[in-house]
Amino acid sequence: MRVLLASAEGEAYFDLLDGLTDLDLEIDRASTPAEALQRAAAVEVYYGLPSAEIVAAAPKLRWIQSSSAGVEYIANIPALVESDIVVTNTRGAHASAIGEHVFGLLLAFTRELPTCLDQQRRRVWDRAPIYRTAREVGGMTMGIVGFGAVGRGIAKRALGFDMTVLAVDAQAVDGAPLVEDVWPSSRLPELLRRSDVVVIAAPYTAETHHLIDAAALATMRRDAYLITISRGGIIDEDALAAALRAGHLAGAALDVAEVEPLPAESPLWAVPNLLLTPHMAGASGPKERRCVEILRDNLVRFAKGEPLLNVVDKRLGY
Repeated sequence: MRVLLASAEGEAYFDLLDGLTDLDLEIDRASTPAEALQRAAAVEVYYGLPSAEIVAAAPKLRWIQSSSAGVEYIANIPALVESDIVVTNTRGAHASAIGEHVFGLLLAFTRELPTCLDQQRRRVWDRAPIYRTAREVGGMTMGIVGFGAVGRGIAKRALGFDMTVLAVDAQAVDGAPLVEDVWPSSRLPELLRRSDVVVIAAPYTAETHHLIDAAALATMRRDAYLITISRGGIIDEDALAAALRAGHLAGAALDVAEVEPLPAESPLWAVPNLLLTPHMAGASGPKERRCVEILRDNLVRFAKGEPLLNVVDKRLGY
């Protein structure tokens, strides 16, 4: 079985595959898209995020193990959607890191850390403007949009902070033991109205494009926070910038953007009460290892003809 490792995600742990000597694997590496394209003709298993060109050049390809949880690239490869090629992702590997990142962003707001850092840069010690504005997250309500593995990881940490958790999802999913009930997407406006903090953890699809638009933002409480850590394009960035400039929200944090890297001319750089992190919420060494562990487990399953973990519905895009 010819396997091409075409992603750097988890490369420090690729030695975990060395023990699969009984599977008759031929493992190759490609460090650039051009190298991946050169090797595609003989590949049966692809680890990474393939392009339409690679899919077209790989007649023997049977399974793609995406190196990320998000697989929105599938929508841009109709031949892949229509094919018998199985796609799996690394769902679950990122939940811990992203959950911690969400609370890093939230606590930065509630504990007035941006103001403190600004004072530190200016060598100013002045608690007067923030002493009465610092907040506690305990007792707040967090609304999570998208209750997959990442959403559940966020909810687990929210409960540890004594928060109430609400969740909506496009699919009927079981929220136990973290939430009493996962609401359908039709109840998103109610979640927005009731939440002190809204976290976007949904995949990017045609249905979620600009899901959080001007009308949705107007539904949120004026003292609420908005955090998005899944994919850009779910939030209407122009509408968010307008809401923040108008003081409608207490703050917003984006780890993802509709265009990445965020262009230098983007107005988001100068919007008040907005924190930006460069799509690194899922970053951690343990996450990298978990991605390779999923690949390793699935290689064993694939070789034995067993069901694979994290199979993606190519038409739904997740």
